[in-house]
Amino acid sequence: MMKLLSLLVALSILGVTPALAVSLPLDFTSAPAAMEAGYVSPTEYQDDTLHVWIEDVERDNSVYHVAHVEIADASQLRTALSCDPGENTKAATSVIGNAYNAVVGINGDGYLFRSSGYIVRQGQVLRKSTAVELDYLIIDTAGYFHALRKPTKKSLSSALKQFDVAQCFNFGPVLVMDGEAQVVYNQYGFAPQDRSPRTALGQVGPLSYMLVVVDGRQEQSRGVTHKQLAQFMADLGCQVAYNLDGGGSSTLFFHGGVYNSVSEGSEREISDIVYFATGIIGE
Repeated sequence: MMKLLSLLVALSILGVTPALAVSLPLDFTSAPAAMEAGYVSPTEYQDDTLHVWIEDVERDNSVYHVAHVEIADASQLRTALSCDPGENTKAATSVIGNAYNAVVGINGDGYLFRSSGYIVRQGQVLRKSTAVELDYLIIDTAGYFHALRKPTKKSLSSALKQFDVAQCFNFGPVLVMDGEAQVVYNQYGFAPQDRSPRTALGQVGPLSYMLVVVDGRQEQSRGVTHKQLAQFMADLGCQVAYNLDGGGSSTLFFHGGVYNSVSEGSEREISDIVYFATGIIGE
């Protein structure tokens, strides 16, 4: 810390205002704007706090768009809403992403399209329903994923007390636990056996994540089942992975625009996104 302060003093004497890496607040304020110079290619962003690189993988007669993400601080993994809490207005992923200075992001769990499920975003409880029909994903303030597969009210209550919850999603299913692809039951919602566009979020290790969007319902990309998506996320090395809203909602946002080929030809308006931001403020 003393070395950092000495450096700042020296730079100040020289008339130089350095960029600073910070821990971002756990609230719905916009993240710092990323440096344009950080976009080193059409598929990569890098600065001292954030590295994103995207690859397209052809598999299962489909196109998987895979965003590898590494961050310096857990606060750079964030969520944003289409409207103020308590309101019901939807917006496109790119609109929300640009409003919050996302470098890369995906659509979330579409919580406004359902009335049940315990929902937390940026540490704020948006809904307290303890419905357990769907799997949960909890992300704690240290950036670790905790999957609740086939939850009960008791296991949900225990998890909410055990972890310092930054985000809580209710959609699913859980795709990967402990590095192993999970069995997805036919009775699970969201047409698990259909070949459809899909969106998934995974954790590989500490502060290392995967965002995956699969194009579907198109000639060049059929889409995938939950089983295929689970195996793909496991093959990527995810220790935990979770399915988010799919179909026409499946959208990968990068560098201010839509990266993937959305199934309906244009973006669907949704309720929330998961995104990553730079931790650098100033220049």
